[in-house]
Amino acid sequence: MCREPVTRRIASMTTSYRQHYAETLRLAAPVAVAQLSAMGMNVADSVIAGRLGAAALGGVAVGAAIYSFSLLLTIGTIGALTPTVAQLFGARRFDEIAPRARQAWWLVLALGLLVMMVCFNARHLLLLIGIDSVLYPHARDFLRGVGWGGPGLAALFMLRGYADGLGRTKPGMVVSALGLVALVPLAIWMALGGAGMPPLGTFGLGLATALVLWLEAISLALYLHRAHWFRRFGSILEFPRPDPQALRALLGIGLPMAFSWQMEGGLFIVVALLMGRIGGDWAAAHQIAINVASVAFMIPLGLAQAVSVRVGHARGAEDKLGVRRAGLAGLGIAFATQLASAAIMLLFAARITRLYAPDAPQLVPLAVQLLFLAGIFQLSDGIQVVAAGALRGLKDTRFPMLITAFAYWGAGFPLAWTLGFGLSWGGPGLWVGFIAGLTVAAIGMNWRFAVMLRRS
Repeated sequence: MCREPVTRRIASMTTSYRQHYAETLRLAAPVAVAQLSAMGMNVADSVIAGRLGAAALGGVAVGAAIYSFSLLLTIGTIGALTPTVAQLFGARRFDEIAPRARQAWWLVLALGLLVMMVCFNARHLLLLIGIDSVLYPHARDFLRGVGWGGPGLAALFMLRGYADGLGRTKPGMVVSALGLVALVPLAIWMALGGAGMPPLGTFGLGLATALVLWLEAISLALYLHRAHWFRRFGSILEFPRPDPQALRALLGIGLPMAFSWQMEGGLFIVVALLMGRIGGDWAAAHQIAINVASVAFMIPLGLAQAVSVRVGHARGAEDKLGVRRAGLAGLGIAFATQLASAAIMLLFAARITRLYAPDAPQLVPLAVQLLFLAGIFQLSDGIQVVAAGALRGLKDTRFPMLITAFAYWGAGFPLAWTLGFGLSWGGPGLWVGFIAGLTVAAIGMNWRFAVMLRRS
């Protein structure tokens, strides 16, 4: 079914480190841009919410934290598709790729509905955890709007995972960038009103995000269905009967990945919710700082996806040296990029903060404190996610799940709680817990990758 141009791309993974650096960057750059565009949607929501007031910004921060719970479950579970496709591609089992990938539509259906259920019923959780009453209506309305994008979100990440696994990362980049361009005017229009649209506030922000997610998913699906290079594997748009064996294989990889994402993301989510208990200004400052840190994180996250693909291709081709070099090249790139991110945060913290909330000067000193702490954990954050990406390329997801559970909840959260509330450090104390959790995760993931290299 596939022709020679495909086979030439995977003819040999055993290349020099210089070539590995170049190939990893070629794959990672579009993924990073796509991730930055996706994160840019959150930044746009936060900036527009800041124009609605500090309470709206804090409410969006809390709402986004709860939305992230279902988002991380979706990304993690569907993330099993990328290493699955990558290893089949590396092994040149081309006729099996599309049929295996199409089984993921069943995961899209289930996870998309789950996102909707979480968002539409989140008001009960907001009341249970005692969110500041000033923030509550804004968080509830944002979730009510963004929940409509659940199936679109799941479909988008499934389609991107399929294309990325084949080593084609540009389609996801283009779709995500265009989505961000579409979101900004749409969100402003729906949130602030104008031209016949009444101001919908934070509900409008969430609904605009949902509409753009659907637009991105539909656009990418049509492209993958029609593009000649992808058509040689078969259409991705067929909806097959469920194959229990294929679904079990995907879930066997994806659920530990989802759990790992939940363990890491869960710490950030819980801290955001605890910030809501400390007060509205701290919640808003947290939203500013976490947005900046999250934007920086998109670069190593893109690297992690590229490393996962490169390692998966090498493992599928049974190229042991290629596995080693692909992983180590990615870690070297991550080290350099994270040093640059840390420098930017430490040097320009106050200027960055003022961009988010120009009319709320009381947030500046709070957010600056948090951005300094974010600069400190940049290196460990990048190293741990790239090492985890290398392990995903080997389909090693269960032991890393245990590492993340211990790192974030055995080390990070107890320290965050002790410093934040026990010693009354407040917001900065909670963020020190991030540093501890990410550092332990970086050590654990790199140790595990070294063990897997010795075993291969």
